[in-house]
Amino acid sequence: MTDESFISSRPNFKVGGETRADLHEALMGMVVNLPLNGCAHAELTLSNWGRPEGEDDPDFTLTDLSLGDEIEILIGEDDDTRLFIGEITALEEQYGDGAPTLALLLQDKLHKLSRMRDSRSFEEMSPNDIVSTLSSEAGLQSNVNVSDISSHWHKLNESHLGFMLRILAKFDIALRLDGDQIRAKPEEEDPNPITLDADDNALKIRLMVDLNHQASNTKVTGYNVANDEATEFESSAMEPAPQHTSAAQALETLSWAGEECVPHPFARSNAEAEAYAKASFRRQAKRFVQGTVVCQGEASLRSGREIELSNVSPRFAGRYQIVHCTHRFDNQSGFETHLKVNRADWSPNS
Repeated sequence: MTDESFISSRPNFKVGGETRADLHEALMGMVVNLPLNGCAHAELTLSNWGRPEGEDDPDFTLTDLSLGDEIEILIGEDDDTRLFIGEITALEEQYGDGAPTLALLLQDKLHKLSRMRDSRSFEEMSPNDIVSTLSSEAGLQSNVNVSDISSHWHKLNESHLGFMLRILAKFDIALRLDGDQIRAKPEEEDPNPITLDADDNALKIRLMVDLNHQASNTKVTGYNVANDEATEFESSAMEPAPQHTSAAQALETLSWAGEECVPHPFARSNAEAEAYAKASFRRQAKRFVQGTVVCQGEASLRSGREIELSNVSPRFAGRYQIVHCTHRFDNQSGFETHLKVNRADWSPNS
């Protein structure tokens, strides 16, 4: 964790690549939302009243900021960590409650995909091909590993972003911007998880193990019209298997029924049935243990990374994946990071 006694927790900013010390001083509040799936966004609240350099009388100081400007939010020693980079898509001025303020709404480059809308069909194309094609049309690079299954896909008056999110949901794959690339591939183990300690840097922790909506096995059925054959696949385990007790194992121990039949998406081949069944089972199984964590601001945390929780009960201690990360700053509380986390197993007998 960052040593807050030596490193300032107040963010710095660049606009169009140029450092803006005035935004650093004017900052009143910041919220940066980094979801696992979809467009990341941030909101900055700034004081818009002061004495411009070389002037004696106060005036509005941030009138040069405009829609479309790119703002980079940095923090840490020598601004070594980028919290967020995005473009101004909305701005709001407020008056009458103290000094005038300016609020900026920023979105990452995925917002460009939400502005491109049409209807078309993709014949004999894989999800990998679709994501790569639509990303390229928006001028974005992509890192894709969803599925090589070729089929017909229909886009009906949908935005590029909405269509890709719909297709990828069938395979339980999250889509987000990672650096300058669109990332659409399975989540990976974090080689350097951040340790959060309930007696130290973790300020609030809430954890819950929940069997509701969990399945012992998931079945997908459909029909292959070309071959005049029914399609079917059943999934009952995650790959790789969790280390400790999973939801399916808990259901088996309790002798509780838990078969799940998934009617949608409709599987048009056995390959699709297998992919959809595994994705549906995994989607729920990885949420067996859920929690929220508030910790001292840690700029390196973001969705997709993992944390190691310590000084909680042995049955809940261990690794969790971050599924939503929010960085917050204000002049009263300073810099905090709020997390939503998931885990596929627990240790009930520890």
